[in-house]
Formats: sequence, C-alpha cells, structure tokens
Amino acid sequence: RVGRPNTATTMPLRRSNSTSSIYSNSSIVKPCAELLHYAVSAILCCQMLREGESQKKAKLDVSFFNESYYTKQEPETNFPNLGTIFEFLRMVFKVGQFNPDCCIVTLVYTNRLLGLSGMAFTPDNWKPVVIGCLVVAQKVWDDTPLTNVDFTILYPKLKPRDINLLENKILTILQYKLNVSAWLYAFYYFRLRLICEESSLFTNQPLSAQQMRTLLRNETVHEPEPRSMTLIDLPVARSRAVIS
Repeated sequence: RVGRPNTATTMPLRRSNSTSSIYSNSSIVKPCAELLHYAVSAILCCQMLREGESQKKAKLDVSFFNESYYTKQEPETNFPNLGTIFEFLRMVFKVGQFNPDCCIVTLVYTNRLLGLSGMAFTPDNWKPVVIGCLVVAQKVWDDTPLTNVDFTILYPKLKPRDINLLENKILTILQYKLNVSAWLYAFYYFRLRLICEESSLFTNQPLSAQQMRTLLRNETVHEPEPRSMTLIDLPVARSRAVIS
C-alpha cells in the first residue's frame, strides 16, 4: 500500500457554520507542506517510471549526480515507490525546517536541470538531484538558509565537498537562471494541488502507477519570459538549525 499523508491531521473535517466563515488550511501563499510533499513525490516517481522505459541518454557528463559516484558502491537499480520518495521528502523538510514553497521551487529547478542536461531521472541519481536542487532553492527563497555542511545531516551519504560539487554543477547547467516567475509558481502550485485532489489522497484506494502516468501526462511546463518573483506575504525571517 502506498504511503500517504495522514489526512486526519492534514485535511480536517469541514465545519458547518451560519456566519459565512471560510476555513482554509492550504493556500498559494501558505501551502500545506505534506500535501506538497505527496504531490511532488508522485511527479518524481512518475518521472522515473517513464524515463526508465525510454532509456534516455544525457547530453552532458552527469555521472556526478549518481549516488554511486560518491559511495563507490554498485548503482541502485530498484525503482523507489511513491511511499519511499514521500517519506524521504517529508523527513528532509521536517528536519531541515524548510518553508513549504521551497518544495515547489525545488521541483522547478529539478525539471529545468533534467531538461537542460538531458539526463534520465533514475533510482541512482534521484536523491542527489533533489538534494542539490533543494540546496539552491533554499538559498534563493529562504531568509535563513542552511549551510552546505548541514545537508550532510539530511543526506549522510554525501560529504560537504560533495554537496559543494552538486551545487556548482547545478548552477553551471542552469546558467545561474534561478528566477521563478509568479505565473510559473502559481502554475506549479495548482498543478500539484490538482494531483492531490485527483489522487487517492482523498479516497480509500492507493494510487496506482497508471494513475500517476495519467495525472502527469501533460506535466511539461513552458516558462514565460524571465521576470522577478512578485508573490505577496513572503515568509517572515526566522532563525533555525537542523534538528539532530
């Protein structure tokens, strides 16, 4: 059975009222973290399933994105299920105390990276790719970003110099084009929200591989002209450290 967020805590029951009050636990300004993690996990899982069938070849040397490049072990070949990816994302965001919107921006950077490099999203590189894109995303979007050394706690298989290498390679491939327009952010947010609404998150049945392919059949995003982010109510500055 696919692991899913606890809907008892993430999606409270509707309450009747006679005062026209509106109750909301998730919005584009303050999204629900667990729902985002679930939807992003579904996209990443579907991406691996699809590219595992196509045998896609990279345009560049991308061996440094493989986990086996750092561990010196045999490459991972078993595809992770949706529950495994979701638990990894939830753990990273909980321990690192990242803002939920960093999850959306991480997905944007991941898509850009895969598109520009031409590399396939595989069981051996999905964690380094996601962690590397998160390193960049939280430095761009978070008022109090973690240092690269902190990410060795979140992902112990990598050393500080490995995190530095990943960050440098991602910035080089992206050509330092890190802006995310308000239009693109909103597009991703509502796309992810739609995945949650159409998936088994609100039913008693697990999400099948075919459902994931159907949900993400048209997930390619064409970005508009570059411009600065203009979302209102940016997160308030706060101090934090990795929860060890």
